[in-house]
Amino acid sequence: MKYLIIGNCAAGISAAEALRANDKTGEITIISSENVPAYGRPLISYFLSGKVKAENMLYREDSFYKSRKIEVLLNTKAQKINAAQKEVLTEDGRVLNYDKLLIASGSIPFVPPIKNLCGQKNVFSFLTYEDAKRIKESINKDSRVVIAGAGLIGLKAAEGLFGKVGKITVVDLADRVMASVLDKPSADIIQNHIARNDIEFILNTSIAEIEGENMAGKVLLSDGQTLECDILIIAVGVRPNIAVAKEAGLKINKGIVVDRYMNTSAADIYAAGDCVESFDLISNEYKILALWPNAANQGEIAGCNMAGLKQKSPAFFAMNAISFFGMQLISAGYICENDYNYSFSDLTPQESKARRLNIQDDRLIGFLLINDFQRAGIYTDLINNKTKLSELEYDIRAKDIGLGIYPENVRKGKIWGTPKEEDL
Repeated sequence: MKYLIIGNCAAGISAAEALRANDKTGEITIISSENVPAYGRPLISYFLSGKVKAENMLYREDSFYKSRKIEVLLNTKAQKINAAQKEVLTEDGRVLNYDKLLIASGSIPFVPPIKNLCGQKNVFSFLTYEDAKRIKESINKDSRVVIAGAGLIGLKAAEGLFGKVGKITVVDLADRVMASVLDKPSADIIQNHIARNDIEFILNTSIAEIEGENMAGKVLLSDGQTLECDILIIAVGVRPNIAVAKEAGLKINKGIVVDRYMNTSAADIYAAGDCVESFDLISNEYKILALWPNAANQGEIAGCNMAGLKQKSPAFFAMNAISFFGMQLISAGYICENDYNYSFSDLTPQESKARRLNIQDDRLIGFLLINDFQRAGIYTDLINNKTKLSELEYDIRAKDIGLGIYPENVRKGKIWGTPKEEDL
């Protein structure tokens, strides 16, 4: 059996592990457009800041591949999938045959329409290890850096650059930072904390044009302001990397369409990770959930099923756990101010703390915690199990909730685990 995996990150690596665990003799080949073994993508901002050394970036060492007899083809980009012939053509002219194929191609940066953007040598994305290395090589202590995007990627880029450059300005069209994740009061807490580190925010505007030939020297904003810059980082978001899958005729919406077994619309082709639409636990709909744990889990499920097992992927929901300059943020589910039966916010800006709970139809469907995350596990469990809040022992809005919130029989199960039939 020949297994071919496009992608060498969380989903691809987990699939390869599952394949080898269930098929000791099959041929496993991973192709990656990047030039390094698998690395921890969330670490790139810490590499940029110097907190993580290059040797500690790897998610898997060379020995991982060798010990499992996995062939890895780095600097190799899939150009075309011929599903009928069961082959993948690479950009360098190779033809790779497969019996089972996994597409784990991840995400690519979204590049907004900015006049005179193309060809500028000092414009970077911030999604890969190579991006971080190129930025690190290009900056100095006097560099004026403009970051387009005040989302998770843009803010982590700003944190990684802090203390390494002369000036950092973050520009975003939204009225707040992390607009897809935070409500306005919570966003203000995060923004004010980051701004204390001499990082400037210009919101409610966007970059319309770049001035300079080959090197961006100024950016012109849509509100008429002009900013001088030595480095421009485009970090306005990501999109599923689906070009090859789409050209192959696979069913596509915003991402590759898969079932709960990670099958695509084509026989013997599976997909997992940021490039697919995942089944959302809260809405019971398929949507993009670009999360590392989600990708790893889907990759494992795909690998097991490629090897002949029949395993079903669980439903997921959006979750983020991150810090900015020491401020801890955890969010899960639906947390922005939209159509909820009830939303409870406990804000203490003077202590830089926030707790927001969103409730719909007697169930918790989202929460946000800033510097107040001791009960995150309980809130997550309530969402994951779709627990009816009316059946709990007391109101979840209480600050010091604990396992005592569950009825006694449920509480004992949480503490001791559910007994097996043979133990009863």
